[in-house]
Amino acid sequence: MACDHPLDAEYLYRSDVEVLEFVDDDGPMLRVAFPCPECGHALEADLAVEEVSESHLELPLEDTEEQYD
Repeated sequence: MACDHPLDAEYLYRSDVEVLEFVDDDGPMLRVAFPCPECGHALEADLAVEEVSESHLELPLEDTEEQYD
């Protein structure tokens, strides 16, 4: 059963979000998973890609989780 808590961006952290897949059904979208900030239930959301621009990040992107193993 999904929780009905409203999502407040103040309590959502990018370190808690996991990208599950890139979907291109009716346009590009990212499917992500994250815990509800209120109760901790796992939630999934589809985020529409509205704009793409060049990034100043260096590639390949490093997986920072390996630093903490």
